[in-house]
Amino acid sequence: MRRRRFLTGAATGAVVGTAGCIGGEVILTKDEMVPVPPEDGRIFELPSDGDEIEYIARDDRPFSVYVFGSDSALEAYKMYIDEDEETPDDRPSGVDSLSKRTVMLRGSPDELHEASTENKGREPLNVDGTGYLVLDNSNYESDPSANDERLTVQLTLKVVSSTLPI
Repeated sequence: MRRRRFLTGAATGAVVGTAGCIGGEVILTKDEMVPVPPEDGRIFELPSDGDEIEYIARDDRPFSVYVFGSDSALEAYKMYIDEDEETPDDRPSGVDSLSKRTVMLRGSPDELHEASTENKGREPLNVDGTGYLVLDNSNYESDPSANDERLTVQLTLKVVSSTLPI
């Protein structure tokens, strides 16, 4: 009898503990070609009730993807890339695990560059409130290889809200 209760409790815990990882409600999805002008960034608002994010961004030239977790971080980014604005002292790097520079895909005949969430799967969004995903084609990182041409990024983006109240 005790063993049955233990196994029932363990099974319930496993189901509850992993349900948010495999389930959830998709609250934002995009699969589109996104033009990104030189010296600029394309900004996407992420819903405040998003718990997990999954993205893949590709182009034939290198670029960066940032996920900012606050309005102030996004405003600092905008000021930094705007030549008419005074450069802020701090340059937010975005949410570390989600903000990345593209890497060239090994064996790609088109020499595609890609940035994605880990293993192209879902990762915790870890943002309080509204977040922002930015496809960056500017000199934000003072990268000498910043593009002086328009990018056309293939973006696949999904934001998921947990369906469990935990």
